[in-house]
Amino acid sequence: MKTAALEKYTVRDVLEYRGNPQLNRTVSDTSTVEEALQIMDAYDIVSLPVFGRSKTNSERSSFVDIVSVYDLRDYIIQSR
Repeated sequence: MKTAALEKYTVRDVLEYRGNPQLNRTVSDTSTVEEALQIMDAYDIVSLPVFGRSKTNSERSSFVDIVSVYDLRDYIIQSR
């Protein structure tokens, strides 16, 4: 596939094409590890975007990072 042809597609196009029902699955930076794992398990996904309260505007959430099932696993193992 030529690179120029890729410029017209978006990641959202791909997600919608594959029928991704979890476009809006996220966690808060105050969510528990258990809550994140439950969402991942329920929707058969391995990572979630994390949102937290903005430091300048407590009403607004801002993107923090992405957490994966592997991050959670490693944290649990290292915390023992």
